[in-house]
Amino acid sequence: MPEFCDLCKHLLPMECPVIYADRAGYDHQWHPACFVCSKCSEPLVDLIYFWNNGAIWCGRHYCENIRPRCTACDEIIFSEDYQQAEGFVWHKKHFTCLECETLLSGKPFILDGANLLCTTCSKNKQL
Repeated sequence: MPEFCDLCKHLLPMECPVIYADRAGYDHQWHPACFVCSKCSEPLVDLIYFWNNGAIWCGRHYCENIRPRCTACDEIIFSEDYQQAEGFVWHKKHFTCLECETLLSGKPFILDGANLLCTTCSKNKQL
């Protein structure tokens, strides 16, 4: 019975190497060049990979699926205590004004793109 690559769906010739991923089970296989992260297409042949929701992931994108990433420092947030606003997420300690570094939790703020500003710095910036 012919076997096909999970990514490109082309035939996997018998004389060519294939990738089997233990975590995915032996009913999934890829050409070596097709064994890539489902989000960023990073080649994963010699790297640690993750199998989740029927897809292969690099470490960075797998973690982003299970935990949020801080807009300020770009690190995964493992704590349950974080701040969200308009699709962005921050560690509580990074939820600060870009200009004066005032902690903004519980205070009014302006979101300019992904940049946080307290109302004072926002007003000063407009002047």
